[in-house]
Amino acid sequence: MKKLLIIAVVLAFAAHLAYGASFSNIGFIDVQKVFKEYKETEKAQADLAKQEESFKKEFEESQKKLETAEKEGKKKEDLEKMRKELEEKLAPKRDNLLMLNQQLTQKLQSKILDAVKKATKKVGIEVVLDKQVVITGGMDLTELVLTELNK
Repeated sequence: MKKLLIIAVVLAFAAHLAYGASFSNIGFIDVQKVFKEYKETEKAQADLAKQEESFKKEFEESQKKLETAEKEGKKKEDLEKMRKELEEKLAPKRDNLLMLNQQLTQKLQSKILDAVKKATKKVGIEVVLDKQVVITGGMDLTELVLTELNK
């Protein structure tokens, strides 16, 4: 008899948890879709692509200089010195490119986070997860966030 009572209490408790979970305040967004469909992402990618192209041209020119010097039969020490000089010349530009990428990414992430916060206030959601980690339940806020971002 006690076992039946314990089982009934456990089942009632589980049912109460399941009922509470159905009205949870958890939402999720498809982060990849948000980045892809956010207008500013395309602009940031275009800015970065311009800088990458410029760096790529300079890198290719330096490689051609090295190949030419090698074909001309320059000494190994001279080639190594030339390689170091070219690397030193390109290093600040490569670092600037990496920094630009980081800055643009942080700017996009910040704007997306702000849009998520605004969207969650509208629908009363307290917790937002990436769609990839949600197995079941929750409210999809992806379109609401995109609407907020692309105003």
